[in-house]
Amino acid sequence: MITLIKIFFFFVLLVFVGGMVARYFMRRFFRKMQNNMNQHTQGQTERKKEGKVTIEYEKDKKGKKRYKGDQGDYIDYEEVDDQ
Repeated sequence: MITLIKIFFFFVLLVFVGGMVARYFMRRFFRKMQNNMNQHTQGQTERKKEGKVTIEYEKDKKGKKRYKGDQGDYIDYEEVDDQ
């Protein structure tokens, strides 16, 4: 009977301590992810001003700048006469 009580208390203690440890690591993980996202968005907003058109280049292996061709689409349009 004493062994059963010891096993029960050990299990309760394990769940309690495990929950505290898991909570600590989850908070740390989410705080780190939040800081990374904040730094990422701040870098993007400081770089561009609203209403200004910019063309971004990336460097290829040789160090030369080249246009990122995978960005944007060509839109064919027709002029409409106002009557």
